[in-house]
Amino acid sequence: MTKVFVVEDMESIRKLIVYALNSSGYEAEGFEDNDGFSKAIEKELPDLVILDIMLPEVSGIEILTGLKNNFNSKDIPVIMLTAKSSE
Repeated sequence: MTKVFVVEDMESIRKLIVYALNSSGYEAEGFEDNDGFSKAIEKELPDLVILDIMLPEVSGIEILTGLKNNFNSKDIPVIMLTAKSSE
């Protein structure tokens, strides 16, 4: 089964995404910040990461940079979420 990690600080959005993915046959797990996500990714690598850009303490861009600079996680596809109106 495809494992998806969702990093989104807004609980309602995170729960909606995780619910939609689980209902579609994916195994999804949500995290509100980098701390929980980092601990989980040390134990298990997901097949996909859905990552919010605007997170409280560590931005999604910083998390993405860390993933891509790590040999074990550099090939994991990442979809970035944002409420920003520009790139």
